Amino acid sequence: MFMNFWWPLAASARVGQKPLRVTALQQEFVLYRTTNGAAQVLSDLCVHRGGALSDGWMTGDCVVCPYHGWEFATDGACVRIPANAQGVPVPKKARVDSYPTVEKNGWVFGFLGDVASAERPPLADIPALDGANARRGSITWNAPYEHVIAQIGDLQNSAFLLSDEFVDLPAALSDERATNTEWGAGVTANVNLPKRITRRLGGLVSREETAPEIRNASVLLCAPCVTVHTLGQTRAVMAHVPVNATTTITEWLIEQPIPKADGAANGLEKMRRQIETTPVPDSAIGAALKRINQAAAKHGWSIDSELISAEYTNVKAVVIPSPARREVPELAAAWVLKKVPTRLPDF
Repeated sequence: MFMNFWWPLAASARVGQKPLRVTALQQEFVLYRTTNGAAQVLSDLCVHRGGALSDGWMTGDCVVCPYHGWEFATDGACVRIPANAQGVPVPKKARVDSYPTVEKNGWVFGFLGDVASAERPPLADIPALDGANARRGSITWNAPYEHVIAQIGDLQNSAFLLSDEFVDLPAALSDERATNTEWGAGVTANVNLPKRITRRLGGLVSREETAPEIRNASVLLCAPCVTVHTLGQTRAVMAHVPVNATTTITEWLIEQPIPKADGAANGLEKMRRQIETTPVPDSAIGAALKRINQAAAKHGWSIDSELISAEYTNVKAVVIPSPARREVPELAAAWVLKKVPTRLPDF
């Protein structure tokens, strides 16, 4: 897991003026909207007694801790402590980390890290899937996010996933070609799906139909964890966010000519055993993610999740640092919670 990326923390539809807790990268975040509708991402850990801001409520544009009523503005600064006598200023240490937030094409991204804007990897380039035939959902995997991406990013698996009406056989690919960028990759091919089965009432097989070749089907990887899938007229965006080192939540948004309410959910569930228990396939997308993660590790962005679990859990809290820790010198001594530990690359 890596800091200093734009992480897709939630689908836009999930974020409102009621605080929402999101767990990612072994950390807790609170997402909400201000009165003008702008999405915000803050650390979910109140610096007073460790309360979860996501269990609180909104007062204007401030999120309120449910335990002692501390109010935090969008920049993470506490602006009101109810127990303080009138005229007593709020100390600078009363603040939480606030992360740059961008909303794009139905997703809320938070930049979880502290590097300057010029040094940041780009925001994922994703299409807008907001038509009447778009469906969304999520699934939790007992697998690292790298494994999930490598499996779902394999074009044969992607073709099966987006065509769950077909028999459980792999698609045949032709004219396969791959491209790479610094923070992404893509695979394109022509896809010949297995014979499609149609069923009569009661589920009995009626006949098999040969599916036409689908030209220029593709899977794109946008660092750190977004995959974009195109199969004919079906398009999908999936955000594979690590909850921790061994658990991943995939939020998906799929647009089909004739939508199926449970089609994608059924396809993903059919892939559960493969994703959670089988070796990672030797796919171009999986290789690209490994390359990207190695580059991030060289920058020192790798979160030491093992050290956090071994030494910090239930002992002391650590958080992913926000840009203000570097950009605002007068706040250098104002941070109560320490930064997550990182580790040097092992290569």
